[in-house]
Amino acid sequence: MRPTANSMRLIQHGGAFFGVFVVLMLVIASTAEPAETVAATGIERTAPETTIPLAAVRVPTTTTVPTTTTVATNDEPTTTTTTTTTLRPLDPVTFDSLDRIDTIRDFTDFTTQGPSRWRRSVEGIEEFSLISTADGAEQPVFWLPPSGDHDQPVLVILHSWSSRYTQHAGIPLAQWAQENGWAVIAPEFRGKNDDADAVGSDLAVQDVADAIDYAVAQEGVDADRVFVVGYSGGGMMALLIAGQHPDKVTAVSAWGPPHDLVEFYTSSRRKGLGYWGDINRACDGDPREAGPAQDECLSRSPSTYLETVRERSVPVFIGQGIRDQYVSRNAAAEVFNALADPEDRLSVDDIDLLGRGRVPGDTWDAVTIETHFEDRDPDPVFARESGAVLLVYFQAQHDMVYGAAAEWFASDPR
Repeated sequence: MRPTANSMRLIQHGGAFFGVFVVLMLVIASTAEPAETVAATGIERTAPETTIPLAAVRVPTTTTVPTTTTVATNDEPTTTTTTTTTLRPLDPVTFDSLDRIDTIRDFTDFTTQGPSRWRRSVEGIEEFSLISTADGAEQPVFWLPPSGDHDQPVLVILHSWSSRYTQHAGIPLAQWAQENGWAVIAPEFRGKNDDADAVGSDLAVQDVADAIDYAVAQEGVDADRVFVVGYSGGGMMALLIAGQHPDKVTAVSAWGPPHDLVEFYTSSRRKGLGYWGDINRACDGDPREAGPAQDECLSRSPSTYLETVRERSVPVFIGQGIRDQYVSRNAAAEVFNALADPEDRLSVDDIDLLGRGRVPGDTWDAVTIETHFEDRDPDPVFARESGAVLLVYFQAQHDMVYGAAAEWFASDPR
């Protein structure tokens, strides 16, 4: 069994005199604003046919505390207002369901999909369609309600480039979330990345945003803990949702994600992989030269939005196999550099080495920071941390490590 998360936080508030308490309560009551809501959106279930209105989205729990300070010039007391966010600590987390599953290859292949295994594997999973707030299209999702005596996190599981939301690779994470009472939502976002409606489009990003809005509106879901995980094309979407809707996510874990569609087009074509054709159809042309196709590809690329992720300090775990055969091996390092503090960024030479499947300095055993990998997982061979971003290269090809992603979320990376 994996150890429980040790990042539990407890914020204690003390009171003083009864009269001061009353004054504080009056100030808070007079300044309180109503909770934000979103416009009603239809939720259509496939069987039976019915429409469920989207409930008001709950906003993060905040406590507004007026504090008294003294101005040095005249010693007159001045009241200022400070807003802080108080979170209930996460419950201890277990990992029994992942006891014999470390990577995707331990559970399935990368593209096998279908709903029947989901239903057999995750008891109580529901399947229905959300109505896109962008164009009214129906997009199916898997939804698992939370369990327990109080609000629980929601795990958003994103399918990869060549599969749909029924991709079996997401099942172990859903089982782990269910083991711990967390909610799960696994949305479709325009299906496989093989046409213009998919491949990081505005429509696809909005599908994920709509799924998150649905999830946090449900009873028992902790709107302050929206954890997003994706592998390959799902990792790309995880970074896109963090960059375009940083207010909707708490932390994202992205594994082997393409981050620049112009570069991914170029490398896929050089390797003889079919992804370049998908990108060509999505961007309406060859994006390697300046022009409309390149502009379209950049608008769909996470690299365009990583500065927002850094500015908003969204926690990101970026992992990649050091022998990745599909996505350029330096992709994770380039994402890290975009998110890291300047003094922590990797050099051009370091990134070049990682791109060739080598570790800077050849220090394969020098990983000393917390990577959330266990002894039975593939060995981490290079790791770097800066601010809210954690980078880990590990001894594998194009893959994801379930336990490391789960442990990182369980550490409450916020």
